[in-house]
Amino acid sequence: MIVELKKEIESKFGKTVKNRGDCEMIANSIMLTLNIEISYNTIRRLYELAPYTKPNSKTLNTLAQFVGYKDYFHFTQNHRFQEKTKLFQITYKLIHDENEFEILELVKKTNRSSEGFVDFITLLVRELFYKHNYSLINEIFYLKEMDYSNFSYSELLSFGNSIGLLLRKQNRVPKKLTENNNFLNCIYLTFVDYSSLNSYYGSWANSLRLSKTDDDIALFSYAVMQFKNFLNQTAAKQVDAELVYSKNRHPILCSRLLALQLLSKNKFNVADILPKYYKVHSKSNYSTDYSYELYTTSILTKNIEVMRFLIEKSDLSIEFLYQRHHLNSFYLMSAFYHKLINNKVEARHAFQHFSMKVCHYSYEEYIHLFYLIYLFHDSKVLSEKNQITIRYNSLSKKLNYPYFSEGLMLNYFM
Repeated sequence: MIVELKKEIESKFGKTVKNRGDCEMIANSIMLTLNIEISYNTIRRLYELAPYTKPNSKTLNTLAQFVGYKDYFHFTQNHRFQEKTKLFQITYKLIHDENEFEILELVKKTNRSSEGFVDFITLLVRELFYKHNYSLINEIFYLKEMDYSNFSYSELLSFGNSIGLLLRKQNRVPKKLTENNNFLNCIYLTFVDYSSLNSYYGSWANSLRLSKTDDDIALFSYAVMQFKNFLNQTAAKQVDAELVYSKNRHPILCSRLLALQLLSKNKFNVADILPKYYKVHSKSNYSTDYSYELYTTSILTKNIEVMRFLIEKSDLSIEFLYQRHHLNSFYLMSAFYHKLINNKVEARHAFQHFSMKVCHYSYEEYIHLFYLIYLFHDSKVLSEKNQITIRYNSLSKKLNYPYFSEGLMLNYFM
């Protein structure tokens, strides 16, 4: 931001700062404008006409005030907003003009480290979806700048949720994009649409399970299809049990494969499997990732042993930003566990920490069913129970998963 501040000073000064005289004139202008004294040598160092030293906060605030801002923080916030606004305006114009070459060039030259890069890409891709320009979207995702490894997990979540909601609304995925590895990693693996397993997302997963794609994507797709089978009350088949111990797979994929063992008819021996699983992955910095799918699956299968192990194993001191969703699922599982063992105090405490607002959009309706089950059994008022039942049945009908019958809600804690 200091570079941008220097440009604004030169813009106000009316010329490029090249020598000591220019620095003296700027120092005098600051004195006349703000009645604040600043050494011309400070200006010289700022423009590297003398050995550079980073200006202190007082100097930065003074210089920001000189170009019309309250302080340096005010300048940085306004500059970012202006830059983002300018970028968005350029994007809208290029889309309107259908200038595909310039759109691709804009993606290439936009600063990847910029805070607004993900917002820019999200805006661009959403606009192109609305225009049904899937060919250009496909080209964008083939750019090296869009390699999924360039993005942090939190960025992928933001991006995936924004684009994934469009796919859910359209209820289809353009064929070209189903073969684009970056698109699959950025969207398909991020927006795991639990509301649409019996529609577009289930079809997508089934096609990828059978395609010659990345091994992890094929494995993930197989697990999703087995999860769909379970919700549709068809037998779920597990994968090779040893796959969950792989250190080369994404932690959440490992947790999904382990969760699949919970869903299959084979006996899940907690004492044998979970200690080994966490011992293998104990040196990882992604501890909640390795548990993530187990939180909701243990609720789904009413597996008290798994719940108890996960609660005893938990380390709630690890709370990275993206792990708020993981922590939220943990609290919901904890509430169910303590209610199942009739520990009302701990159940209430855990449930108070859970929030539907923190759920991923892709999981939101699925988790809402658990939320309603808990509310139903927590309520003591008949009219309230009736309203919850109506909400539950309506959502269950919408998702169309036979497993979530009214009987499941009525008898879960019985």
